[in-house]
Amino acid sequence: MGKKFNIIFLLVLYFIFFSFNAFSEDKCTKFFNKVKNDYEKYIPEFFPKWEFNDIGFELKKKWNDEKETWEYYQDENGYYALGRFTDNNLVGKMSYNDKIISANNIDLRDKNLDNYENIFEDLFEDDENVKIIFENKNRQREEITLKKFKRNLIEPYSDFYIRSLKIDEDNNIIEARILIEASHSLADDDPMYILAKEELWIDGDNVDDTEACEFDSEDWDKALFANPGGGFEFDNLHSSNFDTFQNGIYLKPYSNEIGWHKDLGWENELYIEYFESGIHFFNTDFKYHNFPFDKQTISFKIINQHEMPDGILGISDYSAKYLLDLVKQNKISGWNIIDNRIVYDHYKSPIHEHYTSTVSLELDIERKSGYYLYKVILPIIIILIVCWSSIWIVPKELESKLTIAIVCLLSLIAYNFVTDNDIPKLDYLTTIDWIILSSYFYAALPNILGIYFYTLFKRRKFVQLNKYESIAKRYGLLSYLVIVFSIILLNVSINYENASTMFSWMAG
Repeated sequence: MGKKFNIIFLLVLYFIFFSFNAFSEDKCTKFFNKVKNDYEKYIPEFFPKWEFNDIGFELKKKWNDEKETWEYYQDENGYYALGRFTDNNLVGKMSYNDKIISANNIDLRDKNLDNYENIFEDLFEDDENVKIIFENKNRQREEITLKKFKRNLIEPYSDFYIRSLKIDEDNNIIEARILIEASHSLADDDPMYILAKEELWIDGDNVDDTEACEFDSEDWDKALFANPGGGFEFDNLHSSNFDTFQNGIYLKPYSNEIGWHKDLGWENELYIEYFESGIHFFNTDFKYHNFPFDKQTISFKIINQHEMPDGILGISDYSAKYLLDLVKQNKISGWNIIDNRIVYDHYKSPIHEHYTSTVSLELDIERKSGYYLYKVILPIIIILIVCWSSIWIVPKELESKLTIAIVCLLSLIAYNFVTDNDIPKLDYLTTIDWIILSSYFYAALPNILGIYFYTLFKRRKFVQLNKYESIAKRYGLLSYLVIVFSIILLNVSINYENASTMFSWMAG
């Protein structure tokens, strides 16, 4: 009897648990179907808009990791710079990072602007004309008159995080695992929020929460519901590994009637978030002139789905925090991450009438040159020292001289294959190519000199022999080292923007 009672008791518990889960899942399904079946009432294709009241652009901002806040960027002279465009008509007249000299003859440096309390836009009245004097990238000063005006724009609360990076230089590809999150919120007077309050509230004793729902993003898009992240596009994308993809729509209503919702700062709103995680492959455009003492910039640019008259793209402080965390972890094999930044820009599709806004996560990376310095260049120099040691062998021992020189030359040729597979096939010479070519010449020179000195010895021209031998012994190897240093100096001077910190000081 006892065993039978235990079995019945377990079945009852299982039934209760299953029924609760089914009921919980049914809340979300009912909500989705009601919205889908009454499309005109709930208007699920609606994208919420935010009011913008400015002169067509925002000031450039930078993330302060210590204070965990965004601050207006200022250069070494205290000048502010142009950041994100909010007006399509301004594109082409000004550029990102242009230096703002004054606004209506006001030196902005005297205003102690703050991104939260004393913002740039509040310096001007509604509909006021504002004369901006700015300095462009060519350091030329220009003047433009803009007007402060109001308009409503779509601006999803967006983020994208780089989880891992792998650089395949031989194939000109960067493999990146990227997480994208984009969300928007519907106010408490929106029909979908009102429905969520009816369907997704959890009732019962001591229950203080709302139901969280997760939907398949394909079902969401097929139903023509507004997707805050739908349509984001990567620039310079080579391909994507869709087998690694995970995505979906997360939905949850919040209410300030619920204690912990209010404590976390949530208003009465229906929160809708699109999330996507997967591996993408990007084309690279590295400049290898200073290889292996090079510095490169990699950029991951995401293009907005809305044209600028309808909406703009922005990302939150979470993206800045994750980007800094990636820099601290420095998880790129063979490279050091030395700088990072978030850059706002614009893009013009050949099939669209207006510009769209873009945002890029940029990383400055510097090659770990120790491998090439200690395992390639230093051994080459040692080989050259051995090769030039044949100069000290008496001229009549020609066979010994040639044996040493030829063995050194063959050893040098082997080193050409060490670096050949590290980078793509290029139509120009890198720093290490120039070093290896000059090393070939200096490895072949002792052979030529050995034969020449042997000829002078046979002809008994001892005065000339002693003179040229003395010059070769004194300046031969030294001139090689000067040539190597000059090669590095010349390449760094010509391509200083892509030179590693180790040698960039040479650019002067």
